Amino acid sequence: MPTPEKQAIIDEIKGKLSSAQIAILTDFQGLKVAEMTELRKLLQKADIDYKVYKNTLIGLAAKELGIIGLDKYLVGPTALAFSKKDDLATPSKVLKDFGAKHQHLKVKAGILSNKAINADDVNALVNLPPKEFIISMVLGGMQAPIMKLLGVLQAPLRDLASVLKNLADKRGAGESTDNAPTPSESQESQNTTEENNSDTNSSDQQTSEN
Repeated sequence: MPTPEKQAIIDEIKGKLSSAQIAILTDFQGLKVAEMTELRKLLQKADIDYKVYKNTLIGLAAKELGIIGLDKYLVGPTALAFSKKDDLATPSKVLKDFGAKHQHLKVKAGILSNKAINADDVNALVNLPPKEFIISMVLGGMQAPIMKLLGVLQAPLRDLASVLKNLADKRGAGESTDNAPTPSESQESQNTTEENNSDTNSSDQQTSEN
């Protein structure tokens, strides 16, 4: 049973995770104090909260929230970056760019849609299109029902790339078939041709009789 002090920290983590669109776990071991200060400032400018927590408390908070698959990433020092914005690319980009200059900073994993994602998936978020683009793509390309739209926006990251690709393929296919005749149009064309042929045969028959 956690002490009241530890439970307060667990509740704090739970609150931050619940309100965040994404949380990213990082290993900061080896970073100097000045470098950590620089990183905090960069994240703060992007409205991203960054705080160090004990792994045991993170694990307990995740368990209480029903987040699965996180335990294997709770090794070594851990700092969490919390972002409340729908823009998932920015926190990933800030951490990736900083890590490129300061190799001691490493992304361990992320928490998205109440599930743990690995470091590769977190880094892939850098190339994720804005939410507005996804909405316009769905509405403009597929005229999708609202429930399908919500399903796309809430899809786990590992599925989102394939979802977007399928949307693009369907959109392209739709554009290529816009000018194709519908079944009813094809039937009307066939009926018109048969009527013209019938009229021609009748005319030929009358000419022959005369």
